[in-house]
Amino acid sequence: MAEKRHHKRINCAEKCLLYHADNRYSGAIMNISISGALISLTCPPSDIIKPGDACSFILSTSQESLFCRYSGRITHINPTGFGLEILEHEF
Repeated sequence: MAEKRHHKRINCAEKCLLYHADNRYSGAIMNISISGALISLTCPPSDIIKPGDACSFILSTSQESLFCRYSGRITHINPTGFGLEILEHEF
């Protein structure tokens, strides 16, 4: 299968919070690039998050220690986690 990514991914496994439809989920960013990320959630919701849904995530374990917030869109879901397209970020 040919690689579709345009940017190099960096493996990181850093804790994060994913915000989707007024809910907050704890997880980890498994890898990230300038245009996307793969996030694995601690307790993934079943059938709530779907490809095309808007979301955001922060590189932190709490809103109080916010470092950077990314807005994006769910691109795919697989057993490893959720693929996200990063649309913009705020510092």
